[in-house]
Amino acid sequence: MPYERMMKTLRLENGAGIASNETIAHPAFIEKVTGIDPFERPQEAMVAVTRALSIDWQYSIPRHSVKFAPKERRKDLGDGRFVTEWGFTGSGWSDHAGFDDAEKVYAYDPFDKYGSEEDLRKQIREGISHLMADQELCGSDAIVSGLYYTTLFQWFIVVFGWEMFLVAAASDPERFGLCLDRFERMSRIYAEEYAASEIPFFFCHDDLAMTRGLVFPPEWYRKYLFPAYERILEPVRAAGKKVMFVSDGNYGLLVDDLFAAGVDGIMVDWTFDLKDLFRKYGGKKIIAGNADTMVLTYGDMADVRKEVARCVSAAGGMPGYVIKCSNDLPQNIPLCNIEAYFDAIAEYGERYS
Repeated sequence: MPYERMMKTLRLENGAGIASNETIAHPAFIEKVTGIDPFERPQEAMVAVTRALSIDWQYSIPRHSVKFAPKERRKDLGDGRFVTEWGFTGSGWSDHAGFDDAEKVYAYDPFDKYGSEEDLRKQIREGISHLMADQELCGSDAIVSGLYYTTLFQWFIVVFGWEMFLVAAASDPERFGLCLDRFERMSRIYAEEYAASEIPFFFCHDDLAMTRGLVFPPEWYRKYLFPAYERILEPVRAAGKKVMFVSDGNYGLLVDDLFAAGVDGIMVDWTFDLKDLFRKYGGKKIIAGNADTMVLTYGDMADVRKEVARCVSAAGGMPGYVIKCSNDLPQNIPLCNIEAYFDAIAEYGERYS
């Protein structure tokens, strides 16, 4: 069963085969595979496509859909919140009004917005209860992990925006470090609650890099970020659970630091050399991702098959690989290509051991 295949992958067991994780935001493909309109019945559609394609790992099962009119690209939800057209769920984001100088960043206390520690714990537990309900829907067909999106670095992007984040970090690193401590406490609480839950592993995210590389010099992350990561992840590791980490962009210079901080596996995009990662960490760490969404979008079916073959070959039969398209599977991928992608995974997966 896919659930057990993913658990074996996490345990780095031989013979598990290739596990998969995909964010499918392609309504036409979902409806073709399942016969269900995901705009009308999003939960049922996602569970059905997960089962039909033997996808081992999902972050969550969407409860709502967002349908856009022709040529409509954005909806204003009020209070500085927006949703952009993307698949059948839309992509939400917020503006960063109110932060126009570094002093406001240094003074900000996230608990002023999110409430007391107990208030925050109640919110987290409610979110976990939704994930457990999603897990019940999927049963043995997939693990539902959730995704903790704001491990630490990401808090500053989400709350302040890139510009004020960079200004504050560069203007007074020591005061910025004190601000970082407040967000570390927030994330430690999240980790404690996930550690106490029935979710089998902790999947966390921070956008440490861009396509061309890191945002700050590696030394900045080593001084300010990774000691905090160790403290944040400690309750998860104490509970005997694995930690999976994902960032956009090429964060290759920090992979050793992430593993030293307590991360057990990483999800990477197409900018990484997958063969090199397996040469260094194969059989010791979990590695997910690397298939290039652009190949599916702009290549032909033969190109798609070659891309899957490249990933499988790079993993070299070593345990711990989870295949995934780096930039998900959006609605502009030609149907024939997305079908070829899953056909190739099924074919190569049977050979993988």
